[in-house]
Amino acid sequence: MSFTGQPLRHPLAEKYYAAVDNVYEDGYVVTERGGITLPRDYVLDGQRILDFPVRHDDVWVVTFPKSGTTWTQEMVWLLMNDLDFKSAKEKCISDRFPYLEHTALLPKGCRDGAVNTIDKAQHQPPPRLIKSHLPPVLLPKQLWTVKPKIVYVCRNPKDTAISYYHHRRLLMNMQLSVDEFIEAFLENVVNYSPYWSSALEFWKLRNEPNVLWNTYEDMKKDLGAVIRKTAAFLGKSLTEEQVRQLEEHLSFSSMRDNPATNYSAVVQRLRAGIGLPPAPPDQAFMREGAVGRARQRMSPEVDRRFDQWIRDNIRGTGYDGPI
Repeated sequence: MSFTGQPLRHPLAEKYYAAVDNVYEDGYVVTERGGITLPRDYVLDGQRILDFPVRHDDVWVVTFPKSGTTWTQEMVWLLMNDLDFKSAKEKCISDRFPYLEHTALLPKGCRDGAVNTIDKAQHQPPPRLIKSHLPPVLLPKQLWTVKPKIVYVCRNPKDTAISYYHHRRLLMNMQLSVDEFIEAFLENVVNYSPYWSSALEFWKLRNEPNVLWNTYEDMKKDLGAVIRKTAAFLGKSLTEEQVRQLEEHLSFSSMRDNPATNYSAVVQRLRAGIGLPPAPPDQAFMREGAVGRARQRMSPEVDRRFDQWIRDNIRGTGYDGPI
């Protein structure tokens, strides 16, 4: 069996390629399985990821990109490692908590000497902690039979899209306006889209005993409550003082200023790999950490279109997640 995809053919595709300087030289595909937009080279690893051997004691953090992934990884890693704050400040989160499909997404200029992230995830000592942005249809098939713990984090799609826009600018010097990027997002031209293949499908799984549904908005509103809920899900007990310590470590300012979580070194390495200079001071992996500001960033016309897109996609589903 081989993993396949068809070339992405959309009027916005060429414009999007050009806006990121064609860093994916072979373009993008829409996967036959699930219809997900990914760089063409993903097909080389797609079947291996589907066949990835899952263990019962794994813990997975899964999100659509820019939905609070790193924040959640750090929380889960500390809960699973007896609140080892010292290591959490010394060792990059990407080494502590591998990103399963990352190698399959790297532009060619960034692959020389890079460790294969599928191997890295597979050979962690147990209990393995693994991150992915893949929707259920592309995740390892054994997740649904072995049923390890999965923490899913959802964020309202407007804030997600705006954060994704700044992320593409940071990593690839993307030359699109906010509205142009939103058009590409809504038309499923960006990596990992459609958004609803992740958010809506995991919402349907939210009552499974091995799945925890968290939201970025809840984490912003009451981080302590989310810490307690996640600890209980993972079978961990915390004192109120430990909850307070975790809240402090996981605050936006602490995460932004921690080299082990702010991805500053990773960003510069990726930019250098595709021939870009260091990121300018006004661009960073962690920018605002705010909720509800997306409407201020896009034009009223695009905002209205976004609202209609949300209504069209959740109609008849009963979905009551963040929008």
